[in-house]
Amino acid sequence: MHAVIVDDLEDYLAGNLPPSVSRSFLAHLESCAECSREVRNMQEVASLVASLQPAGAVEPSASFVARVMQNAASQPAARPGLFWSFLGDFAFGRRVVFASLLTLAALGTVLVSREEAYAPAPTTPEAVMANDAASSTPDRMLVELASYEP
Repeated sequence: MHAVIVDDLEDYLAGNLPPSVSRSFLAHLESCAECSREVRNMQEVASLVASLQPAGAVEPSASFVARVMQNAASQPAARPGLFWSFLGDFAFGRRVVFASLLTLAALGTVLVSREEAYAPAPTTPEAVMANDAASSTPDRMLVELASYEP
């Protein structure tokens, strides 16, 4: 199908195509058998789909509504459960909670065991004096040494 037809096809099928565009659209359909056949097929499908729709609104019968209401009334009300009740089985929920706690404990152990690797070294006067070269002016060194607390 040609791009000329594809761009305006939806408007043509809905009957919303402006007259100037409609003339060129129909002229192309007369000259191109492939596009004409595709448009005819789409019109047939649209009419078949329209014939499947019911003539009026479908309302359920009174007996259907009564049965649904009776079934809803006979069902026990859902009781509020534990926070893992959405998992269905109580034992499964306990397993999930237990596995989560074990994972948390393992991660905590790793963090604590490597804590000293992340601890900052104590500040010494030598470290203050060996600070980066940009701040090694004599005035800056005096301020840092004066503010040093052991």
